Amino acid sequence: MNHIIAKIRQRKKGNKYRKILTGESLYSLPEDLKSHVEYNPNHNLDEDSWFGIEKFSQQEYCLGILQRNFVSAEYEAKLSHDEADKIDFIFSYQDNNVYYFQNVTKSQLQKRSYISLGDDYKFKSSSRDISINEMPDAIYIKDTDILYFKKLSSISSMFDGISILYREATEKETENFLENKFVSLENDFSADNVKKANRKRIALAIEKLNGYDSVQKEAVFRCIKDYYPKLIDKEGSFMVGSEDDLKLLLYGIDQRFYTTPDGREKRIANSVITINTKS
Repeated sequence: MNHIIAKIRQRKKGNKYRKILTGESLYSLPEDLKSHVEYNPNHNLDEDSWFGIEKFSQQEYCLGILQRNFVSAEYEAKLSHDEADKIDFIFSYQDNNVYYFQNVTKSQLQKRSYISLGDDYKFKSSSRDISINEMPDAIYIKDTDILYFKKLSSISSMFDGISILYREATEKETENFLENKFVSLENDFSADNVKKANRKRIALAIEKLNGYDSVQKEAVFRCIKDYYPKLIDKEGSFMVGSEDDLKLLLYGIDQRFYTTPDGREKRIANSVITINTKS
């Protein structure tokens, strides 16, 4: 039996899940899940690809309801009209152990008037409806224990703590990065000027640098100098006087610079994915 469940916001302890409908299917399983990509914030998905987190039930940000078998009796409480504006997200449990999640924003729950274009045209005033997306924000298949999704930002409010996969550098981490000997700050540039996108890149760059040995670091820095010599000052440090300068340095640390096979163009990779060459 299929079930559509809503998770509501409430301060008191207790069951936060409410049944909306039974016997309905909101989605069908996409055919392109088998070739999922391990989550990497540097990778821009192709249209027919999904990120996948394997052994999801073992992750600290996994929902408790996914760590045990689905029992419909746990969802006997039906969503009341008073609780409709407290919906955080909904999920559709279908096909024995497949969960389809959709985030629900506050704007979606605002009352509005509309004309229904079904078999009978009807005008409804002050109605509150949830528009079902063509594709769910996340899919969890319990039998394989894999969570699939397209955008981390779309599911971070549903899976508390999952944003750790793509966090921003803290103020202290940002300051420490800019204080590195290989960085030369220009134009009064400081941590206060670093915006969200570059803070995320800094967090990734710190991890990269911590994983490089001395030979790798030297090769990475040499590559940046080859591709962007304008960033180098007389002392051999990387001059950072703007967000664009910082972004180029961070792209270099992430080894995104490459030359086309014919040697005619130097480029920056917009997306990065590691190729597994092992058989």
